[in-house]
Amino acid sequence: MSQPDTAKEWLAIAQERIADAKAIYHNRPTSIGSIYMAGYAIECSLKALLQKRSIRYPRSGREGHNLRRLWDASKLRVADLQDPNGTKTFFLDQWSTDLRYESSFPYNLGLKVEDLLEGAKKLVGLIKRQIRRQTKDI
Repeated sequence: MSQPDTAKEWLAIAQERIADAKAIYHNRPTSIGSIYMAGYAIECSLKALLQKRSIRYPRSGREGHNLRRLWDASKLRVADLQDPNGTKTFFLDQWSTDLRYESSFPYNLGLKVEDLLEGAKKLVGLIKRQIRRQTKDI
């Protein structure tokens, strides 16, 4: 299968990655795998928003996984996150595909896996609301 081409396709993949993150967490609550998959859900959601806004984004390579750059390209503001615990900004500032090589959570941030997953879920929800808003503006 090739990469998704539409916002709808990107969102479908994002939902799959969130489901994967939940399944991993359910079966292995301390696994870094759930955080890794949650980051991909955010990436796919951001690519859906960029696609909807007709903003070019990297289709391959490291930059295609850089959540901060995708976030900035989408014209979203970090200040709007209202994230005092850092469970959402973690994904923009710290998440990377390098997590695939970790056997446990490599950061001492005082954040729990379940809290980070909730932050990811909220980020995906926020991005989806932006997509719906974009659709209404057309």
